[in-house]
Amino acid sequence: MEQRKKNSSHFDSKKCANDECSKIFEPKTYNGVYCSAECRKIFTNKKLLDKYHTNKKNKFKKRVCATNNCTTILSIYNKEKICEKCKIERYIARLASWGWDEKKLREEF
Repeated sequence: MEQRKKNSSHFDSKKCANDECSKIFEPKTYNGVYCSAECRKIFTNKKLLDKYHTNKKNKFKKRVCATNNCTTILSIYNKEKICEKCKIERYIARLASWGWDEKKLREEF
């Protein structure tokens, strides 16, 4: 039987996933995608920083009701995508489609 050298890798050569590096290397494990710990650290920090800035930008963005004709700006405390008025309208339409009297429903709401 032929024995492999201790330093040789039995995995195929890959290109480093860090775009700034793009070195060809032999991974030490089957799922290795970076040529070194330094490349992995650079890529991870860059990804975390991008995610931080994206979340920061979206945090103060005004949310608008998701229905077609409504332009109501939603509160930061409203976890839903539609305003209360549109939610009631949708509920009335659903009940009316089941045979309820729409006029009476509108009076109650």
